[in-house]
Amino acid sequence: MSGFRVIRSGVLMQLQDRGRFGYGDIGITQSGVADRYSASWANRLLFNHPNDTLIEILLGGVKLICEVDTYISLTGAQSSLQINGTPQPLWRVHHISRGDTIEIGMAREGLRLYLATKGGFESKSELGSSATTLKEGFGHQIVSGELLPCQSHTSSPLASTPQSQIPTYGNSMTLRVLLGYQSDMFELAQREIFFSTTYRVTQATDRMGCRLEGTPIAYSGGELISEPIAYGSIQIPTDGQPIILLNERQTIGGYPKIGSLIPQDCYKLAQARPNTQILFSEVGLEEAIDMNIIF
Repeated sequence: MSGFRVIRSGVLMQLQDRGRFGYGDIGITQSGVADRYSASWANRLLFNHPNDTLIEILLGGVKLICEVDTYISLTGAQSSLQINGTPQPLWRVHHISRGDTIEIGMAREGLRLYLATKGGFESKSELGSSATTLKEGFGHQIVSGELLPCQSHTSSPLASTPQSQIPTYGNSMTLRVLLGYQSDMFELAQREIFFSTTYRVTQATDRMGCRLEGTPIAYSGGELISEPIAYGSIQIPTDGQPIILLNERQTIGGYPKIGSLIPQDCYKLAQARPNTQILFSEVGLEEAIDMNIIF
């Protein structure tokens, strides 16, 4: 067996694909890559299948030794990449030879990086997916000393992402919201507060969801019966502070939902560090459909 030997695993490394779908009725969440845009580019550059398994890295600080001849790409947060001590750009394909050392620095902006290899990493499929979901017992956290298996490849186009398609990550972002049917539980004045407030990403943010802090908003109508929760749903709990639910969200919940982010902005939010300032902008249904670009 050959592949990449983990010398330093950093904060958190996990094998991921696009997620585990169709099991919400038995309480199994979607999971999958948090920033689907960056992950899709990592696979696309290598002419991989869009669902090939890659590595999601939180913040960086990773060191690997290659035990196979292949090709890699690294996308996502702004960080550094060194191959055998030589700086290399992100968002493009690099040839890797047996014995080469790969070092990924700590992210300067953004949160998550995506390391893909030609043909994808080999991993166990559970319920049709290799996605890691620690709280449900699928997969595991990658640790130092571990071997990440993959196949050897001797050729691949040295593709790169157009500069115009490489995102930037700052300390503020505007996220687009499609109001849902429960938005009627929020009076007009409360909806105006929601769309005019600058919220702050809190430390209580992970792959399950993003908790925000700002001017609280109130709802009327009492308790709701728990119901399925869509990706990007914006719950408003009793303290009035929005929670945006992401890949590892619970499958049902009973807090009212003022609306949902469009998927592309969920990918952006996955790169938002604590204290990032968030503004919301309302979009209509037709506009949201037009913006629903599939990656």
